[in-house]
Amino acid sequence: MGASTTTAVASTDNNRITLEPLQGRVTVTIPYTVTEDFTPSRQVYDLIFDSGTEVTRILEGTFVVTQAVTIP
Repeated sequence: MGASTTTAVASTDNNRITLEPLQGRVTVTIPYTVTEDFTPSRQVYDLIFDSGTEVTRILEGTFVVTQAVTIP
């Protein structure tokens, strides 16, 4: 069953994902301007590679968003 809403999207198109295939590394960066609107709660994510002809889920998991104690 898929999520009913999407909170944030990271992709190579929006420069939030950097791929380094020779190092086997994927870096996901979501800026504060996006995460500041996250509601404190348990969230889920998945990392999907879309080659244009095939879609493969590489990773999935959960994380907890807590209320900030320090405001930048």
